Amino acid sequence: MKEFMTQLNAVWDFELQKIQASEEHIVRICERVLTITRKALADLRTHLLIAEFKDKEEEIWFFKEAKPQLLSKLIYHEKLYNLELRRPLGRDKLVRKYLENEILHLEHSYESYTEFYLYFRTGQTTNDEHYFLRTHQSCFNDCEAHGFDSDPNLSTGYDCKVARILAQDMLVTYLNREIYKLKGHASVHKHHDSAHSLEWTGSKTSLVELIYGLAQAGVINHGKSDYKEIAHSFERLFNTSLGNIYKTFEKIRMRETGPTTFLDTVKVKLIDYTDKFNEYRVN
Repeated sequence: MKEFMTQLNAVWDFELQKIQASEEHIVRICERVLTITRKALADLRTHLLIAEFKDKEEEIWFFKEAKPQLLSKLIYHEKLYNLELRRPLGRDKLVRKYLENEILHLEHSYESYTEFYLYFRTGQTTNDEHYFLRTHQSCFNDCEAHGFDSDPNLSTGYDCKVARILAQDMLVTYLNREIYKLKGHASVHKHHDSAHSLEWTGSKTSLVELIYGLAQAGVINHGKSDYKEIAHSFERLFNTSLGNIYKTFEKIRMRETGPTTFLDTVKVKLIDYTDKFNEYRVN
């Protein structure tokens, strides 16, 4: 099952890259992402009907982590699609109020399953067999069905709740990022001493290469942050704008010198530095 999920997620991620490199409008992006995500879930459904888990641990992993990660992408893009369709036109202040109200709505929605929410958030495992094994009583109330979530052979009920939590986290991150854009950078920078500010003086392509490398290494937020989220943090840190990082990555992926030109240079520089350090080190 793990091998299948790795391949399924890799295909989904590749399709996402193509969409985000070719589309600019968020509503159109959501429409196309929903299409590829529904297909991925349909493929997962077909595989799950014939596959068997090797043990209880793998089944728990699947319903606690693997399936919710994919299902959360569907829920997130559905909610984002509707949110952007309803997004008001007009002054920044009006749009900010709308986005802030959406965040408040999401925060209140957690109250409907506080006990399980706290269990999941605090990383507990004592009741995993109850929540994430199909042999135990399922909980399908308050579960958004997406094709096969209401089938006890394909869901425990709680995997859907995990997916909703993850989707809402992604949506809050998106909303905060949009609010930050509307507020502008000035209100943030005025709190920082310019003498201590950092500036990216390399090429933007190099920074995008670094971002993708870090994302693939899974070293930021346990590998759960997407490329745009990481890029946004780097933009704030280095006071720069990276534009469409997906288009930049397409150029990186296709260049004749290979996709790791900058990272290779960093590696060489670090090796040279450590070699010199060792050469002159006093034992």
